Amino acid sequence: MPVTINGTSGLITATNYSGSGANLTGLPAGGKIKQVLSVNKTDTTSTTSTSYVDISGITLNITPETNSDVLIQFCYCFGHTYNEGGAIRIARVKSGTTTYLATADTAGYNGVNDTMVSYAGSSDPTNQIYHQGFHHLDQSVGGDGSTQITYKLQWRISSGTMYLGRDDTGSVSEYAGGNEFTLTEYAA
Repeated sequence: MPVTINGTSGLITATNYSGSGANLTGLPAGGKIKQVLSVNKTDTTSTTSTSYVDISGITLNITPETNSDVLIQFCYCFGHTYNEGGAIRIARVKSGTTTYLATADTAGYNGVNDTMVSYAGSSDPTNQIYHQGFHHLDQSVGGDGSTQITYKLQWRISSGTMYLGRDDTGSVSEYAGGNEFTLTEYAA
């Protein structure tokens, strides 16, 4: 492939590409970051629900372009009252239809429909903070550049209480940036 570099202007020209720096043209669109949305939950919340409910404050709305992918990332710290499994899942809501992403398709300890089960088996969960994180690339977003899509996290616990951002007693807390939910849109 012939390449020409203009020593005066810095212009690089190749068979299909030309320009320099941020003005380089002719490159494929795939892989470019289109937008990043993030929420950092610095307060605490809890659930006693044994069926899935939304985690307060862990919801983001995005309007992705056609054929984009969305990388979903979540890191969090939690505590609980018993040595039980707490489960989290990703919910995508588009035009009134909810789809659960990256979920198990066979029953395990905590059943199906979980993105992640955080089983903190401890004989004494008091004063214990557990850190977890996950990511998932949503390659079937179905964006069209004008339809808003909501991503949110939901959680449940087998029994007892699960806390986001603190331990069972509230004596050990992760108030400074311990729970972050991020969406990154990539052009296809």
